[in-house]
Amino acid sequence: MTVDALGRDAAPIGSALWERLDQAMVGVATSQLAGRRLLEVRGPFGLGLKDLSLPDAEIGDGLLVGDSIPLVLVQRGFTLSTRDLAAYEREPTSMNLGPLVEAALAVARLEDEVIFNGTARGGGLLTTEGIASVALPSWNDVGSATQTVIAAADQLDDNGFHGPYTLALAPARYNALLRRLDNGLVTELQAVREVATDGVVKAPLLGDGGVLVASGGYFAHIVLGQDMSLGFVGPTADGRLEFTISESLAVRVLQPGAICTIGAGGASRPAAGRRRRA
Repeated sequence: MTVDALGRDAAPIGSALWERLDQAMVGVATSQLAGRRLLEVRGPFGLGLKDLSLPDAEIGDGLLVGDSIPLVLVQRGFTLSTRDLAAYEREPTSMNLGPLVEAALAVARLEDEVIFNGTARGGGLLTTEGIASVALPSWNDVGSATQTVIAAADQLDDNGFHGPYTLALAPARYNALLRRLDNGLVTELQAVREVATDGVVKAPLLGDGGVLVASGGYFAHIVLGQDMSLGFVGPTADGRLEFTISESLAVRVLQPGAICTIGAGGASRPAAGRRRRA
């Protein structure tokens, strides 16, 4: 028997409306998610995947123990008017999807929080032990941003990762790249893309900094259990229908030296109870 984890079969709405709601959720998520544009995504493997197995760790002479990274379940609920939904099914017109949009925005932010900052059970792109870091100077002078990104690439080169690279920047830092270089022919964003040849991503969660990553799933990747999905909860007492947006994911950093933070984001997570891998 297959578990209907999303409860959609019990919803009193038709397939056309589900398609409209799904399209809205995907549209919002696609416009917001930064981590998925930075790292390879593997999966989805299903909601039942709760942990990623890691190599055995040696805890004593002849003693090995399994280890794992848990997948985080992210979810947000919202309600829509039953009357509005019925009106849409009768005559498709504009419908207020604001509650769905807000829930999708919240889930997207939480996903990037997991990818960039990790959790108590595992580090993210900014917090894993062993990642490189460079200082974040002022970018007031034209060309200073390019020099900063080159410095980050130099760090990755020193670690043995020679590109291609993908770059994520806080919005204000990304927008600073739109100014033209002194020759007036190209923007600084175009110059930076000569270093980050696999793309430059705007990532609001970064605050005021960035991270340069050697591209390739063998260095770091996202694992999806359940991809972002709409589910049905049930009717509410005030004549509305309750829905959820949920997903499960983990970020796995296999080669910390393939990551270089730009600015304060590079503070490493303390190595508590570090064990030797068998």
